[in-house]
Amino acid sequence: MNELPTPFSELSSNSVANVERVSGADLLALAKGEILAISADEYCDPDLGRSITQHLLNDERYTGYPNVPDVHKWGLNTYDGFSSPEREEHYFNDALPAIQSMREYWSPSISPIDRLRLELQEGWPAGANLEYLDNRALFVGQARIFHESKGAIPHQDFLPWELRNLRKSERTDRAPELIGQLTANIYLQTPQSGGELELWLHGYDHPEYKSKLDAPDSYGLSRDLIPDPALVLSPRDGMLILFHATRVHAVRPSEACDRVAISTFIGVRGIDHPLTYWS
Repeated sequence: MNELPTPFSELSSNSVANVERVSGADLLALAKGEILAISADEYCDPDLGRSITQHLLNDERYTGYPNVPDVHKWGLNTYDGFSSPEREEHYFNDALPAIQSMREYWSPSISPIDRLRLELQEGWPAGANLEYLDNRALFVGQARIFHESKGAIPHQDFLPWELRNLRKSERTDRAPELIGQLTANIYLQTPQSGGELELWLHGYDHPEYKSKLDAPDSYGLSRDLIPDPALVLSPRDGMLILFHATRVHAVRPSEACDRVAISTFIGVRGIDHPLTYWS
């Protein structure tokens, strides 16, 4: 497969590349759909990650999701950050301070989100940069906390969809240029059972996606209307997993403890264009 697939097309393989670091060859294989995911054990120190989790849970940026009860976050993402003009302004104003705060939590060690940013920049043929919208930097490095017995129903993520839905206009800057969107999760705390990541080989275009929603106001899909996942991964403390955000994915409910991960989206515009990253 020489060309990059379209955002929602069915991929041909459910294989996983188990690596020590993220390389250019692995990134290209993922972007081309030759593999379904990349995983790296102990991408960050598990003990340090669990310790930093406690700091995040006690920080002023730790809040709930307005539309997803019992799931919390540290820092904003575009989905809730652009839900109103006031929240959008807060998102932009806090983007760089939040990046710096996450970096300070890990100091003097390198934060795993900074490590990933460097490996993306050094590995992708055209490099990688922070995503900008309206000439303003987006945040990268949100932490998401799935509390005991909570998960995420099957869904897809695609920035152009979000911006059209939230801003109610076509004013999406360079987002329409995206031909793919990946996700990276770095797990700081995982349960002994539950919390598995489910991955599908395909996604749905917007009209078909809306026809399969779990409820009219839901963010995700009804399991009764989609096939079983092609792959189920069990994250461990300190692990990195990269996968296709534009294909269906879900998180099974955690058992016995909270599931905490730092995450970023990675935008793909072509092999000859830099990757971009944001939360």
